[in-house]
Amino acid sequence: MKYVVLKGTVINGRRVSAGDIVEVSDQDAVGLLGINRICKAKEEPVIVDRSVGLSEETKPNRRRRKAD
Repeated sequence: MKYVVLKGTVINGRRVSAGDIVEVSDQDAVGLLGINRICKAKEEPVIVDRSVGLSEETKPNRRRRKAD
């Protein structure tokens, strides 16, 4: 299962930093979850490009700054 590292630590002899996503065995995960070093990773949502089909005509106008 995939986990997110909360604090820098060593897992399976490899140094990992906070924010890394790692695959950890169940046995190691129990200990690391107990000391709050890792938490379960959420599945990344699928990013949908909502701008498909928009044209330049529907693009909002940029506001310009006033000249001093």
